[in-house]
Amino acid sequence: MKTPANYEQENGAFLKKIAGILRHWWLMLVTGLLLLGIGTWVLYHPFQSYLNLSWFFAIGMVITGLLDIIFALKNRQSRRWMWWLLAGIADIVVGIYLFNNTLITIVFLPLVIGLWTFYKGFMAIGDAFHIRTYKFGNWRRLLFTAAVALMMALLLMACPVIGIENIFLFSGLAFIAAGIFRIYLSLKLLAIEQKIRQTEA
Repeated sequence: MKTPANYEQENGAFLKKIAGILRHWWLMLVTGLLLLGIGTWVLYHPFQSYLNLSWFFAIGMVITGLLDIIFALKNRQSRRWMWWLLAGIADIVVGIYLFNNTLITIVFLPLVIGLWTFYKGFMAIGDAFHIRTYKFGNWRRLLFTAAVALMMALLLMACPVIGIENIFLFSGLAFIAAGIFRIYLSLKLLAIEQKIRQTEA
């Protein structure tokens, strides 16, 4: 039977083990703010030209991809670092594709953004369960936000059926959901890092 002292010792050792993962929590915060900004811009400028919309998505995806790659490389001791790396590479590939195909049709763009958002939501669900392993805070809120992003992705991919005009609404909401998840996740990582510092003090 574990004594309180043994539990505290094991818990402290676990927190120290993941300390390197948390050091760059601010990268997650920056990407979250960027995604939130893109989503807000889309909702407030729904009648911008499709060319501008494609460029805006492309630039945002490339930047978030670069930040995700940096975050992954800085946290190679995490068992999820490869997933973060692949997510960053996917962001850059999709961003470059959109940038080089500015005449992409109004029918195809919802599919591209929808698939990208679906992958982001899938990654977010994995991150939520990853946070659960830390046994710190309410990870279910993260899971709920990830589920919202997945729902927005499915609605985007269904745009040709439910109406092309909804791409602006669902695209904006999808980016906002992904941004909120990243911001909330970064704050969770910061809280865990602060707990580590208290343990070490």
